[in-house]
Amino acid sequence: MSIRRIGRVHLVVDENLVSAELLTRLRKAGHDVETLPKGASDLEVWARAQDQRRALVTANPADFDSLATATARHHGLLLAYRDREPAKRMDASDIAAAIERVREIHGDDLARKRIVLNEWRRAR
Repeated sequence: MSIRRIGRVHLVVDENLVSAELLTRLRKAGHDVETLPKGASDLEVWARAQDQRRALVTANPADFDSLATATARHHGLLLAYRDREPAKRMDASDIAAAIERVREIHGDDLARKRIVLNEWRRAR
């Protein structure tokens, strides 16, 4: 049995999820996190993530699903769906915790993976 080394995950956080709390939580967990200037287009955000071999964290599944489908070897897409029910919404701590759970299972290699973070949230 081999032991899998779990490294830090390289991420781009889309502006629809950027908050000081989320960025702090992700960086404290050891992740390498980048953001783009506010107003960057979806295509610019996606291109930066791919050029830098980073998984993209976003709450914009519609646009980024199509970009991921069109990119044969993308570096990962982590989706946080917005929910109308307050109890089901993911805040910064939920998103950071879900990314940690994803890292525990998948390690730092998220290439070609599409992961819905809502499915990895902790029970409340």
